[in-house]
Amino acid sequence: MGFGFFGSKKDKKGKQKAMPKNEDGTIAVETTKIMEITIVSVNNITRETDTFGKIDPYVIMYGNGQMLGKTKPVDNATSCVLNELFVIKPKGDPRSIQFKFDLMDKDDIGDDDEVGSGAFNPAAEESLANQTVHLKWKGKDIGSITVNIAVKDILVV
Repeated sequence: MGFGFFGSKKDKKGKQKAMPKNEDGTIAVETTKIMEITIVSVNNITRETDTFGKIDPYVIMYGNGQMLGKTKPVDNATSCVLNELFVIKPKGDPRSIQFKFDLMDKDDIGDDDEVGSGAFNPAAEESLANQTVHLKWKGKDIGSITVNIAVKDILVV
């Protein structure tokens, strides 16, 4: 069976079929929305959970209560660049997702410690680029993380 040129299809008999077109004459393609969430950095953490040294921070990200992923821990840092990308496909409107970020301290012995947490509501923001999410522990500010969110259309094949 032969293949047609880009933007065309052949039917079972090998004849060229016309591609569906939009009103403006462009080829109609099916797309879907994805979100790229980059956890850019951890910034100026003031809460200490270790007796010796600084925290070993990592971030756990949740969307509408579901864990979406976590970053790798960084040794002995109260501020650090993470630049870790997570890609999700939202069921509905991407801006309707409520994000929660838990900053954790990786411990070699015993359970990891929660350092603080913060929330981000994309629907309340005009821009999703380089947003500061303020973190709290028991109502007190303990620092922040920076996140970058991009909503993109991708082709469905």
